[in-house]
Amino acid sequence: MYATHAPHGRKNLLESVANAREGSNIRQETRETRPFLQLALLSAGHFFNDVHSAFLPTLLPEIIRKLSLSMAQAGFLNSATGLVQMLTIPFMGVLADRTNRPVFVIAGPILSSLGIALMPFAPGYASLLLCLGIFSFGSSTFHPQGQASSGAVAGETRHSLFVSLFSGAGMLGAAFSPLYAVFLVKTLGYRGLPVVLVPTLALAFVVYRIMPRIDFTPSRQAKAGFLSSIWQVGKVIWPVWAISLARDATFQGVRFFLPLFLTLRGGTLAQGGFSIFAITILAVAASLVGGWSADRWGTRNVIAVTLSVSPLAILAATFAEGRLSLALFIAGTALLDASSPMTLAMGQKLTPHARGVASSILMGFSWGPAGMATYPAGMIADSLGLTATLRVFALLPLASLPILFRRF
Repeated sequence: MYATHAPHGRKNLLESVANAREGSNIRQETRETRPFLQLALLSAGHFFNDVHSAFLPTLLPEIIRKLSLSMAQAGFLNSATGLVQMLTIPFMGVLADRTNRPVFVIAGPILSSLGIALMPFAPGYASLLLCLGIFSFGSSTFHPQGQASSGAVAGETRHSLFVSLFSGAGMLGAAFSPLYAVFLVKTLGYRGLPVVLVPTLALAFVVYRIMPRIDFTPSRQAKAGFLSSIWQVGKVIWPVWAISLARDATFQGVRFFLPLFLTLRGGTLAQGGFSIFAITILAVAASLVGGWSADRWGTRNVIAVTLSVSPLAILAATFAEGRLSLALFIAGTALLDASSPMTLAMGQKLTPHARGVASSILMGFSWGPAGMATYPAGMIADSLGLTATLRVFALLPLASLPILFRRF
């Protein structure tokens, strides 16, 4: 009897071992592929959040015409979005470090698209500011958790790659934003903008079903107070913040006023939208090349090149005419923004225990005040003209070079 059943028993044992190995392989494959799935969902959220980012500068000539705005009033529209981001994004970063549920990744794109969807129905300047406030708060809600999670799910070996891919998705969304805005207005009319809610609501459903939690452990240090958390991280990363502020002020200033600059020279709304598209799509390519270059020649050296060459190209663009001027504006501004993923990665590596707070400071306290600079810039433009204003913006990144060389 024992001899009869022994081969059968060995067969069952071998099958059990094989099944165990197969199950182990499946779990291993799941562990290896899950970070990429989460990155894909986070990157999709970044794309659909930032695909609304250029609606305001693209449609600005039309908004100025309908509401009879001055340059200063037009500039304050962008400053208002920067103010909302500066006041809210650091606190959203603290909250993002306290949970691994994708609450903010889901809510952010919905709020951003809601603000854009309500714009056509704003009867006046104040109500338009309210719509832009909703849009800006949505962006503040998404970015800290999205940016921090992209680095957290990667692990140490793929950190720079994941952060660059996540940032690239946002840049790609921002690149298509002006084309998206022009397409919707030309196809559905200005009052057809509520259609932007459809993709963000669909994505929210997918994220909710597939990614109920993000694979990282909430930081215990995040239990400290809001201001304490921001202060402790800010003391460490302030040099990176200063570099980011100078860069973002120039990038936002040129990106905001360039479509208007072109229309004042006889260009069309579509040409202004194309200029923003070209700037952002080239910035995506430049950031990928910059990431590779940073690994090869050092992050500080690559950032130094972008901060030195870009201002010269933008400054030259203000003196040139026609296609040469546009080409220099596009190339200089795109190259400038290529360092954005590098500075975010630098900030996260300096404070690995509080990635969300670090990301929020480098975005909220950098992108926000940078956006606010367009209001005084608009006042300068009313007095001295847009050309002089753009020249001032062009020189700002050069002021951050001493900090870069002394601190890194």
